[in-house]
Amino acid sequence: ILANQGAEGGFGLWGPGSGDFWLDAYVTDFLSRAKAQGYAVPEQALKSALSNLRNQVNYAPDFNAETNDGGTALAYALMVLAREGAAAIGDLRYFADIKGDDFATPLAQAQLGAALASYGDQSRADAMFRKAGARIDALTTTAEAQVWRADYGTSYRDVAAVLTLAVEAGSNAIDREELTDRIARQGSTLSTQ
Repeated sequence: ILANQGAEGGFGLWGPGSGDFWLDAYVTDFLSRAKAQGYAVPEQALKSALSNLRNQVNYAPDFNAETNDGGTALAYALMVLAREGAAAIGDLRYFADIKGDDFATPLAQAQLGAALASYGDQSRADAMFRKAGARIDALTTTAEAQVWRADYGTSYRDVAAVLTLAVEAGSNAIDREELTDRIARQGSTLSTQ
């Protein structure tokens, strides 16, 4: 994995590279979780990856649910940074209070909720989880003609991730049983996600 890390801290798919904000958040999340589980992660590599995420957050363009990536990479990066104590709480509160409805996916909303919970702002975290739950309900009532997403995701993955993040964050703002049932009803048609 670290052989694909570029000098600025970002990651490439097939070699050192940068430019995929979501991929950078994903790999940094993996490294952070591996370190938390006691695996040897070189400190400089993780510091560089976190610094790269902070830079990308600082220069992220404005978004709404229909533009850019709908804030999906930004939400993921904020969650990873918050778990490492490296996010600005003011940024998290701004995105929750002003841009909470503008995230394109329920997963992005839940990731922001998880970030807020990491900093102890449970009321805003719960508000974001409620938004994620409402977005999941909306996906059920509309036909989703999805071919490609910037965050490599599917609505099925979003439901599983929202449930997981809510449990990790200690949020009861979503109906955990309903989400569990929804996942179980998916059946045997699965993607690589």
